[in-house]
Amino acid sequence: MVAIFLYNILLIVLYSITLAFAINAYLKERKKVFLFISLYLAFFIFDNVIIYMTEFINSFAHSYDQAFMSAPAIKTIIFMGNAFLAISILAEIRKEKLTIFHYALLVFLAIWMISIPMLPNSAIKVWLYYLPNQLFLLFLAFYCWQGTKKKLAPDTSGLLKKLAGINLLFSLLIILEDSFVIFNIDQYSSLTTKIYNRSISEDIFSIVICIVLLQFFLKERSPQTSTIDDHSVMIRQFCQDHQFTQRESEIFTLLLLHHSNQEIADELFLSLGTVKTHVHNIFIKLNIKKRTQITILFESYQQHYHEKLA
Repeated sequence: MVAIFLYNILLIVLYSITLAFAINAYLKERKKVFLFISLYLAFFIFDNVIIYMTEFINSFAHSYDQAFMSAPAIKTIIFMGNAFLAISILAEIRKEKLTIFHYALLVFLAIWMISIPMLPNSAIKVWLYYLPNQLFLLFLAFYCWQGTKKKLAPDTSGLLKKLAGINLLFSLLIILEDSFVIFNIDQYSSLTTKIYNRSISEDIFSIVICIVLLQFFLKERSPQTSTIDDHSVMIRQFCQDHQFTQRESEIFTLLLLHHSNQEIADELFLSLGTVKTHVHNIFIKLNIKKRTQITILFESYQQHYHEKLA
């Protein structure tokens, strides 16, 4: 029991440290992806606390298992929260919005988990309840892999490939472990209901996700990225000096990366006509007529800035 207690404490510490990095990133950059990650990790903590209570408080475990077999509200909220936040995080990484298909998938998942508990108590009932969530991980693996085919930064594509492999591997491992535990260890008779609520595969999955996130946060803030940060600061200063609006600044940054109008429209979720209008305004403010002049003008600005510092 001491080992399980220490194991739970270490898990919560890991989740909390990663959560602190995510909250810090959100407060600094105000990006929705960091807010979604923070909430996602908060659900990790909440789920582990519930499982911990079923392992150490017998009265709670009994009432929780009984409620799970009839109306598993807590577990359903956790699963739905994790599902919505996971797909929202990946959509942000892929620089796109959730579609009607994604929302329909989430609605189907919710309806399934609400309907299955109405079946008679049995191992197959519990197995069917968990199955869609494990298959949802499989879908997330495909969603990540599909994102690698988009025109994204190399680091972003690399992250999506890593997440695709993680989701694929653990969706299969969790299905195998749950199937074994549900049909061979748990008890679902009318007289005795005893459920082993912890999934070791899910724990390892959450640990791996935390490690990936910590690597991301530490890498993004390492000295190696100082040159990139300086470049970003320079772009912001350039935009301020030329009195660009917030939207014009975003589009100017993408123009420096040689994005076409259509690519800019797709990335910023704007119409093509709106992008053309902003590009025209940028050209007027810079007093240029060609896209090739943008890079030349910015490089000249950088050189002049560094000469002043020297």
